Amino acid sequence: MRIAASTTKGGLDDIITDVFGRAPCFTIVDVKNGKISSFEIVKNESATASGGAGIAASQLMVEKDVDVVLTGMLGPNAYDVLTAAGIEIYRAAGMKVSEAVNRLLNNELEGITAPSGGKGRGMGLGRGMGLGRGRRGMGRGIGRGRGRF
Repeated sequence: MRIAASTTKGGLDDIITDVFGRAPCFTIVDVKNGKISSFEIVKNESATASGGAGIAASQLMVEKDVDVVLTGMLGPNAYDVLTAAGIEIYRAAGMKVSEAVNRLLNNELEGITAPSGGKGRGMGLGRGMGLGRGRRGMGRGIGRGRGRF
């Protein structure tokens, strides 16, 4: 089993980040016979991209043949790519990578079954989108009609 964790510096003692697509790197752990056999640190080249960081990070997970992702939050595009590839996603932000892997192996982690923040872009009538109730003509001076303007 290959497990990828979103991390800052990488390594088994690093803390799993709260974000996925913008994580500086990923610690990819190989587990054999229920124990960590090896790990590698992979830099996330898309972390500073202006857009599409989540999709690129998800594609990296597919290329690295990852089975499980450990992270905090991820957006809808990243979520869709990972789940379409059959990669399971678990919430483990704030834990050491080694601790989170052991908790995963003991079925003690919460699975992420929906992207953070939900899908879609709100188009409702919120602030500034309502019908104005101001009165036309208010605030104009009375003036005497003398002179040119």
